[in-house]
Amino acid sequence: MTRERREFSAFIVFVGFTPSIMTTMSHRWFPSVLLCAAALVGGCGGTGDPTPAPSAAEPPETLLTAKDLPGGYSPSPPDATPEVTVASSASVAGCDEVLDYFRDGGPAPGAKQARFEAGGAGPFLAESLSTQAPALAERAGPCRSFTDTDGAGATTSVSVAPVTDFPSLGADEHVFTMTAGGGTGDDAYAMSGYLVEVRVGTLTCTIVHFGQPGVDRAETESIARAAVEKIKRQR
Repeated sequence: MTRERREFSAFIVFVGFTPSIMTTMSHRWFPSVLLCAAALVGGCGGTGDPTPAPSAAEPPETLLTAKDLPGGYSPSPPDATPEVTVASSASVAGCDEVLDYFRDGGPAPGAKQARFEAGGAGPFLAESLSTQAPALAERAGPCRSFTDTDGAGATTSVSVAPVTDFPSLGADEHVFTMTAGGGTGDDAYAMSGYLVEVRVGTLTCTIVHFGQPGVDRAETESIARAAVEKIKRQR
């Protein structure tokens, strides 16, 4: 079996986003960063249910569905027990919370989430809706460049940068690009994507869109716009 097939087959297993975006990918490519990228798509240790339960704060129809997305996306498959843990240590205090956006979509307590994927190497997508105040900008501010080391000593280099020319979709909007990678030779890995947070009425909408090695910005903008417009239609 070729390396590519080994990686992608494993990735698909972790990509339910728990086999979701990384049971294999994360533990092989992204030491601990992406171990739950699949989480982003399936939720580490969660149920992996692509259709969140109803909530008084925001009904399920407010969340994106595959019908709202570009062709090729489907709800992430059910979650599974990850092969490894995501225990790790960031070189800059607090930056593990930023990396968690790639790991689990950055949901706030009580948030509802929808997760999707469009292939073994992505793109992967997570939408989170919460009544909590936006927190992305404050968290990402001091985390422009840092490293994350897992329990086995494997290190992932992470960089975060603000996107200042993203379309204005709502109040208190913050957008960042994040890249993560490491390893050498055949074990090298790289992923990148976008973190989008915007306040729409009483809800904070967070979009995490990434892939290996990256995702299309225009598609990210389209997805974020669709998410905001859907929230507005339900209000």
